[in-house]
Amino acid sequence: MDEIRQACTVLAPEVRDPILRLPFAAEIEEIRLRCGQPPLVAVNGKERCLNTAAVNADLLEEIIAKATGHAVFSAQQMLKNGFITIPGGHRIGICGKAVYQGADICGFQELSSVNLRIARQIKGIAAKTADALWLRSKSTLIIGAPGVGKTTLLRDLIRQLSDRFSFRIGVADERMEIGACRNGTPQFDLGRHTDVLSGVKKEAAVEFLLRTMSPEWIAVDEITAAEDIEAMLRGSYCGVNFIATAHAGNHEELKQRELYRRLLTSGIFQNLVTIRKDRTVTAERMTI
Repeated sequence: MDEIRQACTVLAPEVRDPILRLPFAAEIEEIRLRCGQPPLVAVNGKERCLNTAAVNADLLEEIIAKATGHAVFSAQQMLKNGFITIPGGHRIGICGKAVYQGADICGFQELSSVNLRIARQIKGIAAKTADALWLRSKSTLIIGAPGVGKTTLLRDLIRQLSDRFSFRIGVADERMEIGACRNGTPQFDLGRHTDVLSGVKKEAAVEFLLRTMSPEWIAVDEITAAEDIEAMLRGSYCGVNFIATAHAGNHEELKQRELYRRLLTSGIFQNLVTIRKDRTVTAERMTI
């Protein structure tokens, strides 16, 4: 329940209070606010409508102002990517009218919807996966559909490999969700042998960590670009293992996507962990 209270601090009282009074508030995964519609909360991937007034643009603007400490310009790098990460690792996704500077998005105006994703640490959920990696300490890819808990599993797997097996782990925390560092200290327990590099694009972060922290493993969340794969491929030549996540419901779906086919043919990953929609987890050897 502490996580939902922390995340809700950016919400106006007329939205926050009804949410915190819900009997299932501790189970909420997302809070979705769309202009002209009442707020919705997502539990187990299903949205439930609240019996409150419709959301308006002023309310969404207030959320962004609170999330950035009324210093929207300082959060411009995150905003142009369509999200803001707030204390606790909770992420606010944004939709609206994109503002361009040349060919690049530099921000959003006329906000139309906001999605507040609740970050949680669930210690112990990666114990069996960590056991499997101890027996086969090779690069591991975690796949699953959006919202099934890939980042949560990744977070605990980092902690287990660090604390149980004393591996040196470097975390490329581009979106500041894995460790969610504040004043240099991770807000989530990632283990005693873990170093976190925050706010740096994965491609550059991998290079930084290799040069400065001599990690045995590097963890990255959400592979989304060919540059991410190339950086990991170069890192694998240096003898480092990787733990990464990718959006794919199963192995077949992974093979069907052009970007992820490159993951398979590159040979970077030798272990595949799949999280199904019912949250069951399986670990197996990667096949092409």
